[in-house]
Amino acid sequence: MLTGPRNPSPRPRTTSPHSYSLHRRFLFVPTSEAGVGSPGLLPRKVSISSTSTELPSSDLDYREADTWSDDGREIDSPLPSENNITADASAIMGWLDGLFRDGASYDKFLACRGTAAQQLLDLLQDLLDYEWSSISRRRLFAALRRLSRVSGFHPRCFALPHLELGEHVAGGSFSDVYKASLRGQSVAAKVVRVFNKTEVDAAVKNFAQEAVIWRQLSHPNLLPFFGLYYLGQRVCLVSPWIKNGDIHTFLKNHPCDIDRRISFISGVALGVKHLHAKDVVHGDLKTANVFVTSSFRACIADFGLSSIVIGLSSIQLTNSSTRARGGTLRYQAPELLKGGHNNSESDIFALACVAYELLTEKLPFQELRSPHAVITAVLVGSRPSPTASCASHPALWDLIQDCWQEQPEMRPTAAQIVERLRIPALQASAALSGSTTDWDDTLTSRFRRSLHAERSFPTVAELEYVIFGGADVLTINH
Repeated sequence: MLTGPRNPSPRPRTTSPHSYSLHRRFLFVPTSEAGVGSPGLLPRKVSISSTSTELPSSDLDYREADTWSDDGREIDSPLPSENNITADASAIMGWLDGLFRDGASYDKFLACRGTAAQQLLDLLQDLLDYEWSSISRRRLFAALRRLSRVSGFHPRCFALPHLELGEHVAGGSFSDVYKASLRGQSVAAKVVRVFNKTEVDAAVKNFAQEAVIWRQLSHPNLLPFFGLYYLGQRVCLVSPWIKNGDIHTFLKNHPCDIDRRISFISGVALGVKHLHAKDVVHGDLKTANVFVTSSFRACIADFGLSSIVIGLSSIQLTNSSTRARGGTLRYQAPELLKGGHNNSESDIFALACVAYELLTEKLPFQELRSPHAVITAVLVGSRPSPTASCASHPALWDLIQDCWQEQPEMRPTAAQIVERLRIPALQASAALSGSTTDWDDTLTSRFRRSLHAERSFPTVAELEYVIFGGADVLTINH
């Protein structure tokens, strides 16, 4: 078992240029306040000054790091060179690697609460902004998720200051979407509908979990996450403003040829592949949750939010007859209609429904008007009917039908779907989805740096003291 100093004074100090006293580097930065009183995190003193006075733009200017080959294949995208790992970060990471492999020490880590838990969550998120080996990143991510879940907190950098809500642009069964402004930059704010304190507390807890997951996901076909904003008793998720809107509305207003629509299908499949590779289930995949960027790339949003709907069981959904297990009925796999839970296989079924809609320009079971009729059709084994466009693209239609298999284990994985979309008959169309990128892996970290003070790290001795010595004895200067 790793042990920390019980009487750590005097504690060794690093000679790093970012080394300050413990209460400045590892607790609160005494500058302008933001997020004070926000549920789900301890009061934060956030510096809203930085070396840059402009936020990154949200929809078009993130093309510095090409993550795609010329034929649309996904390739590795390194983190930016400015994220060179410092000696402080490397020392902390090495020490944490040892802690994560020691059961008793890891239990002590997960037992941290209050200030100590908040400090550790902030540190883990700072470390995740660096480029580590896949094993180290997985351990950091797992620790962040577990500590956030048991403590009820999330990293303080998720809390955004000074959001100004603007035009109401959409409403769903559990949230409203506004075009908002953050320091002059257009962003989208999804505001969850909650009706009493119990629901607020549940929403905060669930949103903290989803925010932790969403923040770590970076892919050209996934909508980036900027942070959370607490609007009185309501919680807002903030993301880039996508002016083209969702793909369902976009195609109604801007008809596209079949090659472009197949490229959208390929983009959605790539996004789902990345989610599943990170052990994330979307849970409500549909065309209303797929957006079209300025470069005509399909971009998935709202991954994981269905679990929030399930968790807030006391909320009366305004359109509950069209929803099941947190998803949308016309896209639901048969096992979900029988009471099962969302998983990667049910995501694949929904992906096929999205592909069908993009290929045929028809909703799944469009001819059926009542929810009961849709449920009955799916449970007896019926699937949406083919159209002329299905006959014109037999390979794609065969793939869609394979994704609709009754037995979940018989459906292809997202990775297999991506490979099948690369066959010669579809490859030229699919390649359109990889011609440009709208953002790179640095988007959220650059956005964060534009709002908050530059990160710095504690020493290993200080970290040991917080975990093993008790953070409650630290003096916090405000």
